[in-house]
Amino acid sequence: MNVFFCKEGLSLLALRPPSPHLLGMKTRLFCLICVGLMACGGDDDALTDAGTDTGADTGMDASEDAPPGDPSFVASCVYENPFSMEQDCKEYRGPGWSMASAEADCGDVFLGAAGTFAVGECDLPSEVGRCTVGEPGTAEGYVLVNSGDPGSCGAAGSACEGFLGGTFVAAPECSSCEPSETEGQPFIPWFQDCREPLDDTPGLSADGQVCTPTIISGSTEPGRHFADYADCDVVRAQRPYYAAPSTVEMDPEDPRLDDEEYMAELEWLTSQAESSACVCCHSASRTPEGPAVWDTEAGPLWIDTVSDEALAMLGGYTDSAAFGFLPADESNGFDRSTTGLPTTDRDRMLAFFDRELERRGLSREDAEAQPPFAPFFRELIEFEPEACPEGIGMDEDGSIRWTGGGARYVHILEPGSQAPGVQPNWDMPEGTLWHIRMDPEAQAMGCGMSYGELPENAIQVIPEEGDAPALVSGQQYFLYVQRDIAQPIARCLFTAP
Repeated sequence: MNVFFCKEGLSLLALRPPSPHLLGMKTRLFCLICVGLMACGGDDDALTDAGTDTGADTGMDASEDAPPGDPSFVASCVYENPFSMEQDCKEYRGPGWSMASAEADCGDVFLGAAGTFAVGECDLPSEVGRCTVGEPGTAEGYVLVNSGDPGSCGAAGSACEGFLGGTFVAAPECSSCEPSETEGQPFIPWFQDCREPLDDTPGLSADGQVCTPTIISGSTEPGRHFADYADCDVVRAQRPYYAAPSTVEMDPEDPRLDDEEYMAELEWLTSQAESSACVCCHSASRTPEGPAVWDTEAGPLWIDTVSDEALAMLGGYTDSAAFGFLPADESNGFDRSTTGLPTTDRDRMLAFFDRELERRGLSREDAEAQPPFAPFFRELIEFEPEACPEGIGMDEDGSIRWTGGGARYVHILEPGSQAPGVQPNWDMPEGTLWHIRMDPEAQAMGCGMSYGELPENAIQVIPEEGDAPALVSGQQYFLYVQRDIAQPIARCLFTAP
């Protein structure tokens, strides 16, 4: 199951759109996380799996509504998950739900998509697990039932517990370690893309080329456009994308248009934004199906398409460091460590955003009070492991084991090490003894691998050369296994045999 979730107004997605480097996979565009804005739609409540309109008539009438407060009420909403191409089901129970409220929720499960509503429990033929979200029996509580092959159990569990803050109970079939047959687009690790300049100005590299870090937090050279010097399809494979054009209407007589100093600063900000990978999702002409809410090409006052929450993140009033950043000298002088939008001049950018806050009637304190960007990324690196449960860890023969499906990333770390996070600077924390990953064009690895031995199509990242360091018998180590980047399926402490 590859599922999208929103939590506290923030969005994360397990499935990513395909890169041209991975042929034969269908493009599926969804919700964006791109250096500053999660383009979520619908209500402010936590959003669950995306559905598609089945076109089915429920045959129900709201007048048949169960009495408010009926503890025996139960209804369900079945829909096809457009990413896993499997059926999923949302189950409503207890006095917090009524026929009318449950049917209304099913009619707009996500971004206007509807499912098939029915009275009674969810009953899927190939269930892999159930995620209980919120307090059972309340209007915010529900159960999400996922279907699919056993290899999708890990994705379902990490999505439930990591993104929704729910409690996941896996089906017995989830003891399998086989990779999912519906794995979706893997994360493509970042790289430097060096190209000849499109004008007569030599690039900054020694041979005059323009070299651009192809990663969501990267930037090309100042004054150049990121999409001209890097592959946005790769960037969108590192974070999901969803086209959602802004509905903000601009006033052609806005006095800012006559403020030369303001417009000059906004033009500079535009150049900064368009030198960054943000354009892959936030510039209309550079996106497959349109911008994800804010759009640098929306007009001379495009800044109005940026929400207050996104403005707080872009200006660095709320922390987004765990989202990842490169040192400025590896990103053409652009720094993203303290601002959400990469910049070559932090003070100048902050001055603009301070002015924009004031124009909107907000203070720095208001901006700093906004929720942090993508808290899940911060929670990843702050995770504190406990002892591995039975069936996970290391066997007497040195085999590493986990459950919940195939994996693309495996770390063995010293106890007390920070947990791995996202690229480019959180994925190989100090204390990593051995780290391997699968080639993005290869299938995920199943479990049963031996420590120090590379599965087929696996790449050893740490150590860069030589064998994995020997583990000391009786000493504890930190096992961290990920279905893909930011999708842990096993993270616990084991004792070396």
